[in-house]
Amino acid sequence: MSFLHLICSKLSYLLAGGYAVVTLLSPVMGAKPDAKPAAPEVPLLAVKPILDHGPTPLPMALKYAQLDVSKVAKQSAAQFKIVKALSQKFQILNTKIADIQKTIQVTKQQIKTDSSLLKKARAELKRLSEMKAKAKSPTRKGSEPLKAVKPLPDLEQLSIQISNSEKQVKALAQSLKDAQKKLEELKKQVAVEKKQLGFLKTKESQLTEIASLFREKSPVADPKLLREVASYQHTRPLYSCKIDPNGNYLLAGAQDSVFNRWDLVSASNTKLLGHNSWVRRFDLHGSTSLMVTGAYEGKIAWWDINSHQPKPKHLIEAHKGYVRGVSVSPDGKLVATAGNDRLVKIWSIQKAELIQTLQGHEHQIYNVKFHPGGRYLLSGDLRGNLKQWDTKTWKTVRDFDGSAIYKYDTTFRGHIGGVRGMDISQDGKYFAISGIGQVSNAFAGIGVPTVVLFDWETGKQLAIMTPSDNFKGTCWGVRFHPQSDFIAAVGGNSSGMIWFWKLGEQKPFFSQKVKSVPYDLDFHPDGLRMCIAGYDKTARLFSMAPKAPFELAKQKSKTKKKK
Repeated sequence: MSFLHLICSKLSYLLAGGYAVVTLLSPVMGAKPDAKPAAPEVPLLAVKPILDHGPTPLPMALKYAQLDVSKVAKQSAAQFKIVKALSQKFQILNTKIADIQKTIQVTKQQIKTDSSLLKKARAELKRLSEMKAKAKSPTRKGSEPLKAVKPLPDLEQLSIQISNSEKQVKALAQSLKDAQKKLEELKKQVAVEKKQLGFLKTKESQLTEIASLFREKSPVADPKLLREVASYQHTRPLYSCKIDPNGNYLLAGAQDSVFNRWDLVSASNTKLLGHNSWVRRFDLHGSTSLMVTGAYEGKIAWWDINSHQPKPKHLIEAHKGYVRGVSVSPDGKLVATAGNDRLVKIWSIQKAELIQTLQGHEHQIYNVKFHPGGRYLLSGDLRGNLKQWDTKTWKTVRDFDGSAIYKYDTTFRGHIGGVRGMDISQDGKYFAISGIGQVSNAFAGIGVPTVVLFDWETGKQLAIMTPSDNFKGTCWGVRFHPQSDFIAAVGGNSSGMIWFWKLGEQKPFFSQKVKSVPYDLDFHPDGLRMCIAGYDKTARLFSMAPKAPFELAKQKSKTKKKK
């Protein structure tokens, strides 16, 4: 591989992965940054230690399981009607085809009969003509006039009748061909819809089992039971994902202008079109159907995700360059956005108008998020600098040091790192950022996936969390479990991983390899399911719930087959 080809391929990977600018050619862009204190090797202890209270029972899981059962039952009933209607159309068309075939057969027989009659009539006319010629002979003088044995039909009319019948057969044959083609298409459609009905019926049975299991005992989320329960395919790598607050949809942005909305029960996909570039960040409001997306084209869009076919309510030029951060306020009145122009902008949800522009970051801003209390906003940039903003005054309240996930590589004269992932616990006590630390080669993206955990009250670091093994890559996303039982993060480089840490511990208590590098993750509101967005064009749904009877039976069957 030539050196030029290597450079091109690496740059392509870095851009696709969303790395910070790694400058190889520009001495201006690659200028060494100002001196900055190194991140502390040992995290400072918080004022209050984090207590491991063990897994929390999730009584709300039953509610979501029952909602899923109700939803799939309605979908099954609707799907049954679709199959029934299509089957009726199939039968009607099949009957029509049989009628056409019968008509063709009768008409062909008529043509055969008429043709035979015409042939005989012509033969008779010929015979009479010949006999008439003989009758004019001197030897036949005085003989009686010649007559046909039977009255002859009107040959011209008969010829027209045969010609019309042949045209009718030709038209019927074309009609038959069209109907048969339509029947074949309808047959395939019926098969597809029947397959979907079977899928929904199976799903209904499985979800009913899950609801029964949760009814007996409130489940807890156990990452060690993590298994893939569904997957959703796109045509391009996926870079962002969330599950809506009602648990109905898996939403995902990709390396194209298409935004996906998958129904978690039926797996049907609706494509949301409006942006002209990648959607790297988006957010939703819990009590409404509002969603705001931010794209690399610099625009933000408002959507109603419950609409049958959502279209942008507003599409606004928001930033110069990439929009990298989007967060809707807890009260649903504001949305904060941030991007490559180093600005945080505050917008009115209702009016879709700019309210405030916040300046202070000196580098590209990668993430922004409202604190659950609604009073504060947190933003993080390329260098790992974090700012806490007061939503009443829009002034900076505090700065936090997240430089453990940033490095300036002097060899390649490039910046690498930044706040790739950011989350705040639902109780507002902790926040975490993720990215790449201990970088040894910025060009190849060689470093350690890193999560930095902070105490909100004190602002101090509680832990710098990394994988147990020698895994290299970037931690692209981080999320607190809804009950703060643990922290989950995803990332990778050449391969993908999901890690789980207990709050405050430096090494994960569980990790699992996945089929491709995940660039984002989110938890279902039931606290038992989580999704990831993968570079292999696939969004995956996992479960951490106790295994239901159908899962145990399937597992037992697989074990028997192996033996």
